[in-house]
Amino acid sequence: MSTIEYWFRWIAVFPGSLIAGLLATFPLHWILYFTLANGETISGVDIKPIEYLLYPFVVAIIYILAGYQIAPESKFKTAIALFGIYFFIWLAISAIALFNGSILGTDLQFSGRTILSLIGAAIGLCITKILNKKIILCKNLKQ
Repeated sequence: MSTIEYWFRWIAVFPGSLIAGLLATFPLHWILYFTLANGETISGVDIKPIEYLLYPFVVAIIYILAGYQIAPESKFKTAIALFGIYFFIWLAISAIALFNGSILGTDLQFSGRTILSLIGAAIGLCITKILNKKIILCKNLKQ
């Protein structure tokens, strides 16, 4: 790998992982649409709430996995850093929402979406740990 390619991959880790996470919502929509509905509803159930609930989960998993794949080296450390960034942003947004809710007098609660997004990021990190162990094992077997 050339030096230029190496640095471009490092530069592309964060934006590439974000873009990959957002692009993953398209296949999720198609999967839900073609398996659950022949139109917009099946048995009176609309797929939009299901998509609304699952989008943050899928985006979080793909965000971590894509960053892991894009990074030229130290892939698991990169996944940990991406998880840390995700968790920090998640905490900041949650704190702002709770703070603004207390000022505005509204009762804000953590929704399933909020919790699923954090669970998705944690699952993505666990998957990268498993992938990292397999890579290390394969390298050791070749030696």
